[in-house]
Amino acid sequence: MNSKERVQCAFDHREPDRVPIFELTIDNPTAAHVLGRPTLCGFGGRVRGVLQNAAIAEGRYVEFHRQRIADEIELWRKLDLDVHPNAYPIPRTPAMPQQIDDHTWRVENTELGQWTLYQYSAYSDTYDEVNSSLRQGGLEALARLTEYLEANPTRLEDWDFEPVDTMVRELGGEGRFVMGAADVEIGSTFCWAEHFLIGLLLEPDLIHRYLDARLRDTLLLLEATLERGVDGVHGGYDWAAARGPLFSPQHFDEFVFPRIKQITDLCHRYGVPYVKHTDGNVNSLIDGMIRAGVDGLHAIEPHAGMDIARLKRDYGDRLTLIGNVDCSTVLVSGPVEAVREQTEAVIRAAAPGGGFMLSTSNSVHPAVKPEYYLAMLETAREVGNYPIV
Repeated sequence: MNSKERVQCAFDHREPDRVPIFELTIDNPTAAHVLGRPTLCGFGGRVRGVLQNAAIAEGRYVEFHRQRIADEIELWRKLDLDVHPNAYPIPRTPAMPQQIDDHTWRVENTELGQWTLYQYSAYSDTYDEVNSSLRQGGLEALARLTEYLEANPTRLEDWDFEPVDTMVRELGGEGRFVMGAADVEIGSTFCWAEHFLIGLLLEPDLIHRYLDARLRDTLLLLEATLERGVDGVHGGYDWAAARGPLFSPQHFDEFVFPRIKQITDLCHRYGVPYVKHTDGNVNSLIDGMIRAGVDGLHAIEPHAGMDIARLKRDYGDRLTLIGNVDCSTVLVSGPVEAVREQTEAVIRAAAPGGGFMLSTSNSVHPAVKPEYYLAMLETAREVGNYPIV
């Protein structure tokens, strides 16, 4: 079997020749270790923030992304992974970052009069929003943003689909499973989260309008991505923390799942599956995901009370499970024997009967040790051949 056939078996809940291997992102230092050179792979803050901002400021934005794509293609081939989940378009005219100091950048929409402040931490290799006009201005500022989004829908000509075309041609052309990206853009994951959460209660009509404006643009880009021949789609916004969802399941039923259903319906019209990635404890949301048409769940975080064996027992006939070797413990601290033991345990718990792909419990983030991730892959190829005994 090639990767596409192997992964399709997993989504069809049939047993392929071996357990397919999925990874959301692979950051440095693992990517650099595998390729033997610096790379632009992954979601680390130095790449996504510092280096990309410099490329934008110096007029090298397109070249930056061409190199990023080339690095990821080489990495996925070298590791022989079955799924590449990050074929997405990039804006033709990215917002120009204004560097405030060595670790801080400000991005402003002058037409709207709104701004966001981003900060890079070298210690954790993260690049995140730390302040914004939305955080300062609350629901009034969100109302202005919503009116702007409603009046200024995105246009396909403003987006560059070369990254999607390259991934489909290069990785898809050699039989790997390539995924686009689309999700409901909930504001509870941003620095202005408190206002989004207050809005769910006090200004529900505004939140519906905001989510609809974002979804309209998402669906436009998603259909253009599907037209280019991706094999599946995933959504990457986190919905939960370790103790449970970021807001109530009832609010997910009202605000999120009907819009996820629009995304999954579009995917299914093109005959491709939809995978929801989220950190945290989402046990109370899984039935809603399934009703909304979600085909697969990643990353099934063990430290958040996500038990892949229980999920396999209760949902394994309806949901393809993707996970969940713990990237917060054994893949950071080891030892190799613990990595091997946990990898084998995950496979034996979730792989029988199909409907499973192996991955970390989130991603190969900067704190993951390369030797431990490589031990996970080696173990998977030793014990992950069907039938699982």
